[in-house]
Amino acid sequence: MATSDPKYVKIVRDDFKILSKSYDRINNFLSLGADRQFRYLAVKNVISERIGSSRLGRWIDIGTGTGHLANELYRKKPDVFIVAMDISQSMIEYAKDREAYLEGAMNLVVTDAAKTPFRKESFDGGMSGFVGRHFTNYPNTLNEHNRIIRPKGRLMMLEMGRNATPIAFLIDVYVGKIMSLLGKLAAFIVTRGKAPFRSEEHTSEL
Repeated sequence: MATSDPKYVKIVRDDFKILSKSYDRINNFLSLGADRQFRYLAVKNVISERIGSSRLGRWIDIGTGTGHLANELYRKKPDVFIVAMDISQSMIEYAKDREAYLEGAMNLVVTDAAKTPFRKESFDGGMSGFVGRHFTNYPNTLNEHNRIIRPKGRLMMLEMGRNATPIAFLIDVYVGKIMSLLGKLAAFIVTRGKAPFRSEEHTSEL
């Protein structure tokens, strides 16, 4: 299984080393506070689809960042065990403050989503939040997800949908243009000018 583009991986790690401290504040600002509600609804959907199961079992949070999505799952289902992985050591350090980690219900692993160290069918399910935009090779990465999640397990990916509402065209404008500019400005301000400004080829919204 091929890893992600090494050049892009380095860019992501370097960028998030600078942005990690302010990442949550920037995301909250850009989403107008809606990112918390998105995570709540995503986890609620995961649980509602598994009515009748006494345990969620062992789950993986792919690209956990600072661990909010994994922690939301733990709060709703304390019997779950979560492996939270991210490609950035700087980001994952902030997940150590999450309740799930402090309670021993979450392990943290630094690895590439396109090539993980986990055995085949290691997890009952997987999830990710706003991570797909960083995948450099979707087929390879999703094949890896399929490898490590057991047959009939579930994979939940939280992303910004283009046609989810009647005002989709406004969302496209905000996400595609305004959010990108605001994200760069906010990152520049909170990092006191240290935030990276990438060309469009290597830039994704936060």
